[in-house]
Amino acid sequence: MKPGPVVTGSLAALAFGAWYALTHQAETGSYDLDDIPLAQTFYSAGFVVLLMYFKAHYKVDFAGLARFGRLDRIVTVFNRRAVTIYLWHEIALILTVPLIDRFWDAPAVAAHLPLDSQWFLFGVGWLLLAVAVLLCGWVEDVAAKKRPRLFP
Repeated sequence: MKPGPVVTGSLAALAFGAWYALTHQAETGSYDLDDIPLAQTFYSAGFVVLLMYFKAHYKVDFAGLARFGRLDRIVTVFNRRAVTIYLWHEIALILTVPLIDRFWDAPAVAAHLPLDSQWFLFGVGWLLLAVAVLLCGWVEDVAAKKRPRLFP
């Protein structure tokens, strides 16, 4: 497609999504797009189409990131365990809150860990997700008819 219609359509979707969010606050009084599904749909679609078009039009390639060994390894693990991460991330986040609530019952732990910090919650969620990937990730290898591996 030519750039004009793509950019115009994307900007129109972005503008409509932003306008709808600003004129239709969520029940909580916030402008959070997660609470306004129609606004989130248009805003996200406009943004993603614009990004995808510019990536294809300007032939942006991320293969150059492979020269950074550690980053390439992290991306490889995420790619090879994408389904496991997708399936288990919400469960890990949900289990994080009751787990941290149990930490409050141990005074020694509560005194030394930032249990009320969102960053701590985030870290525990990632830790639980890593455990889920280690325990269940091999199923992706079996489904792909490959030899099961703990670390892909």
